[in-house]
Amino acid sequence: MPPQALAALATLVSFAPQGNRIELRLDRGSAEMVWISPRTFHFRRTLDGRLPAASAPEPQPDPVTLQVDDTPAAVRIRSKYLNVAIRKRGLLVNVHRIDGAPLMADLSEPIQETAAVVWDREAPPGVRFYGLGPSLEAEFDLRGKAVETLTPFLISTAGYGEYHPGAGPFHFDFTASGRYRVEAPQVDYFFHYGPTPKEIFKEHKGGPGIAQPLTRPRPPTWAGLREDLLGAVHQAMSSATSPRFDLGAYAGAPDELKRRARQFASLLPNVTPGTVALTPFRGQLNSFFDIYEIDRRDQGRPIWHALPFQFPDDPECAHHADEFMLGDEMLIAPIYESGTKRPVYLPPGNWTNLETNREFPGRQTIAVETGALPVFARNGAIVPLDSDGGIGLHYFPKLGAEFFLLEKDRGEYTQVHAAPALDVMRLEIESRKDRDYQWVVHHVERPADVGFEERKYRAVESVAALADRTWFYDAAGKNLIVRVRVKEGEDNIINLAW
Repeated sequence: MPPQALAALATLVSFAPQGNRIELRLDRGSAEMVWISPRTFHFRRTLDGRLPAASAPEPQPDPVTLQVDDTPAAVRIRSKYLNVAIRKRGLLVNVHRIDGAPLMADLSEPIQETAAVVWDREAPPGVRFYGLGPSLEAEFDLRGKAVETLTPFLISTAGYGEYHPGAGPFHFDFTASGRYRVEAPQVDYFFHYGPTPKEIFKEHKGGPGIAQPLTRPRPPTWAGLREDLLGAVHQAMSSATSPRFDLGAYAGAPDELKRRARQFASLLPNVTPGTVALTPFRGQLNSFFDIYEIDRRDQGRPIWHALPFQFPDDPECAHHADEFMLGDEMLIAPIYESGTKRPVYLPPGNWTNLETNREFPGRQTIAVETGALPVFARNGAIVPLDSDGGIGLHYFPKLGAEFFLLEKDRGEYTQVHAAPALDVMRLEIESRKDRDYQWVVHHVERPADVGFEERKYRAVESVAALADRTWFYDAAGKNLIVRVRVKEGEDNIINLAW
């Protein structure tokens, strides 16, 4: 009897819960489900014979409370967030949220086709699929495409992610209506419930690991720079958190191309500059990169946030793989063609161009013309920019914001907060280190009063005249600049009143 027939006849005979692990005893082959958390399980199955050792080290999970029920047609397993049904005939897996909303559903039983195991899953109307590693496409959605990949991490806007560990290649086919096909060396995958991409990445942390290098051996060209940009953003959406880039490959490029490559490279965590220097902007981002490296380590999130990752409820974001968020605070739209112009899609919210200080409402595409790197700060963000004299804290009201600064030499965090509070705006620094800070509050009228309680800060006539506990108002830009020297352990509060 051929392997296809064996797989089609496989039937669940019994099951045995053993803590987080549920052994599934079949008449053909073997299977198990191990719960890593109430949101994540690891499912493995063979079509014939015993299960091999896991292809990746199994996490050591905390105990997960599960309710396991035996019904005539299926075994049903409930966690705090998920309701999973494993059909006894064929072991098809069907996952719903605990409120009944569908997430993932197998449509066909796995069969062996040459070197791959093949099965189909449901792709409901309106659900988009992202991920699966580097791509040269300007679109994120995989509908209508067939992808062969070595990065088998997939995100569905239904609210789940799936990751297939082990050696590939893997093939995902989204060309059929209402379903997608998985071709893998074996049935072995992690299911992660979010429902948002940020939560899916947190559940998945430690999965695919370091991304492939972006620069491939070739002469530097504009087309190559575009490929590097798109590849890095798609890798970030595939949970590859540390893309690497060899800027030295652009050493012999024309000046314009080299300048744009420097701008691009200065935003990547892992860069080999070679003989090409990074831009001064990179030097201002050291504190920013430090805190997002902690986020990458602890939460499994890349510092580059693809737009659908950051704004999952805005479907327009799926059409813009050539721009991204740097962390939660800044939208970056590198220019990767000769010239100074490009369109930029602004997601929901209000956005400030850091070069011009001009503010734009979101959910629109604007035209940008500049020789610099287009960077937009989100309303309700604090953007820290390092300098030799201290740290500039750029706050974009009127939503509240906070940022944590890692003090590497102390293993502690300085916290900065800003928000409107009743009839004042409150700026606060809980400093773990003696340091000069310079608040830059954008888009505000000139205040009548700057200080805290009985201590009033003095207004000065120029930025050059700023000293501790003084402020300057830039009437042309409508920006307020306050300089303050904060001692270690001090909680410095400044109230702005109009």
